[in-house]
Order: sequence, then structure tokens, then C-alpha cells
Amino acid sequence: MKEYSTLSKTDITRRTYHCDLVRGGFEGLLATGSQTFCLFIAIRYFHADENLKSLIAAAPFMGMFLSIILVHYAEGTGLRKSSWGAMPSVLTGVFVFFAAWTTSAEWFALFVVIGYICRSALLPFITDIYGDNYPADLRGHYFSRSLILTVGISAAFGYAGSFLLEINIEYFTWLFTLLGFCAFAKAGAIYCMPSKIMEENSHRNPLGNFKYIFQDRSFGYVLLTWFIMGFANLWTIPLRVDYVTSAEYGIEGSAIFVALIITIIPDTMRLLFIPFWARLFDRMNFVALRILLNLLFAIGVATFFISKNPWIIGAGSAMIGMAFAGGSIAWNLWVTKYAPPGKTAAYMSVHVSLTGIRGTIGPVIGYWAASQIGLLNVGLLSAAMMVVASLMLIPEIKHGKRKPSVK
Repeated sequence: MKEYSTLSKTDITRRTYHCDLVRGGFEGLLATGSQTFCLFIAIRYFHADENLKSLIAAAPFMGMFLSIILVHYAEGTGLRKSSWGAMPSVLTGVFVFFAAWTTSAEWFALFVVIGYICRSALLPFITDIYGDNYPADLRGHYFSRSLILTVGISAAFGYAGSFLLEINIEYFTWLFTLLGFCAFAKAGAIYCMPSKIMEENSHRNPLGNFKYIFQDRSFGYVLLTWFIMGFANLWTIPLRVDYVTSAEYGIEGSAIFVALIITIIPDTMRLLFIPFWARLFDRMNFVALRILLNLLFAIGVATFFISKNPWIIGAGSAMIGMAFAGGSIAWNLWVTKYAPPGKTAAYMSVHVSLTGIRGTIGPVIGYWAASQIGLLNVGLLSAAMMVVASLMLIPEIKHGKRKPSVK
């Protein structure tokens, strides 16, 4: 494999870290658009139907699924990993600009969906760069710094953006124009990261990386439990927005209240707890850490839907935020503990793609389940599934200290 830089290992780590701080800052604004403002505008301004709301909620996850195909065709092209990571973000900027100035629910949904598909498709390339450029025992430490910036900016922008929409909801055009610029800036930060050339692939099938689920049984089993837990979590995400936004559930919160519950409270808790979980990720048995996070998610989700009392909903949101603080680190970096040398992007593409599958079908099934059994029962069922996933992981604890891949 060709060396990707004449810099020393220390300089490579330092430059990657500085570029990732910039990426993390702009990602904070884009994340708020995905988590809160896209659905809020679709519901309140465009009065979107259930199908459009489901598509918007599923967009980031459709991008995750398609990432496995993108990684396949990126391998062996002779381009740097950072180039492949930057290109989808440029497309995100273009389509978010289009969404900012459209006048119909259908076109708004189309542009948002394409834009946020592209935003998620780049994830395996970023994790691969982390695996190459960060020391194995400090990946959680370095990644947590950019994640803190992402979450902090997300929380602040959640408040500022909701305040702007409270003044006049038509100001969403300027809000999404800003998000388009952020996507371009994020692309520039990724492009400037030192990175290697994409490795050659060993198969012709675009979905061929799924073979690692069966070839590496420990990796595949963890993915199975993660699929159960992740599905239980992801199908509730758009329902949480709907729960505090729609008149149907009797809350019908203001823009500020919705942003407080959906973005500001959980992101503030993430901000506070990211350093704690980063230290545990670098030092603790990974499977035991995953079990702990699953149980915290279960408590938070059940609490969120158990009452219409704003304080109880806020408490559930806070616990979800605490869990997401560790979950974000584990989700982004855990394959670096499992993947053999040169296979981080391939392993990550499988993990991201499976997340995309459950995230794509989750909102659709979630809205259907809520109409059949009610939001409270959906929340309790989700918590039960998370507990089951945790119990399934107990036999895997003995494999939780697999050594990180060294490249």
C-alpha cells in the first residue's frame, strides 16, 4: 500500500484531529437539521402526510444502507479516502440549498431526503481514516473532542434555530441555506485530512462486504444484537418528535419546547457525558460497555413515553442523551476493535449499512405500530427489546477485549 503522507505519525494524528474539529463543528449544525428542523418544517409548515414524514425520518438511514455500495465502488479507484468522504457532503450542500427554497411538501421532502442520504453515506470513510490516523488506545479520546463540539453546537443551534422559527416559520429558508453552506465547509474539512488510498476490494458483488458477518462470527453476533437494540431505538426517534409536536397526542409543543426536548436537553447531556464514555471506551471491555448503554437507553425510552408531563418527558430525554453520549462513540469506533488490518472501511460499511436498513424501515413500522398499539406501548416494547439485546450479549463478554486493528 502506498504511503499517504510524508508527515510523522504525530503530525498525521494532529492534523487529522484539527480537521476533525472543524468537521465536527459544521456537523453539529447539520445534525440539528436532521434531528429536529426537517421534520418540524414538514409537519408545521408543509403539513406533510405520514408517508413524507416517514421518508424524511428515514433519509439518513437510507444513506447508511447505500454506503456499502459506495465503499465497494470506491475501493481500488486510486482516490484518497478523504476525497471519497468529502464528495457526498458536497452533494448534501447542493440538495439542502434546493430544499431551502422549494414551495411544496413533495419537493421539500425529495431534496431533504437526497441531501441527508448523502450526508450519511460518507461515514465508513471517516471511521477508516480514524483507524489509520489515531493511536489505537486513544481513538475514543480524540474522537470525543470533535463529538463534544458537534453536540455543543447542535444544542446551541437547536435553540437559536427554534427561536428564529418561533418568530416566523418562513425563516426556515434562511436556516436551510445556512445548512447548505455548512455541508460545503464540512466537505472541505474532510478533504484536508491526511488519508491513504482506498484499498482494493476482493469481490465483484457491491454487497460482498456482508460476507464478514459470517466469516467473523463474533463480529456478526454483535451486529445481530445491535440490530435488535438499534431497531428498538431508531423506530422511536421520529415518534418522539411527533409526540411533542402533533396535536393528536395532546402536547402540541411550541418550536422552542420541541427543540428543548428533542435537541437541547439530550445534546446537553451528551456534551456532559462524552468524556466519561470516551475514557470507558478506551479502557473497558467493549461488550460490557454496550450492555450498559443498552440498559440506559431502555430506561430513557420507556420514561419518555410514559407520561405527558413535560418534566417526565424531559427526564426521559436526558437519559436518552446520556446513553447517546456513549452510543455515539461506540457506534463510530467499535469496528476499529474488530476489523483486521486494511478492512476497517469494509467492516464499517457492513455496520453502517445494517443501521441504515433498520433506520429506513423503523420509522415506517414505528408509525404503523403507534397507530395499532399506542405510543406508550411502543415505548415499553422498545425498552423490552433493548433488554433482550443486552441479555444476548452476556455470552459475548469474553470477546469484548479484542485487540484493535493495527495498520
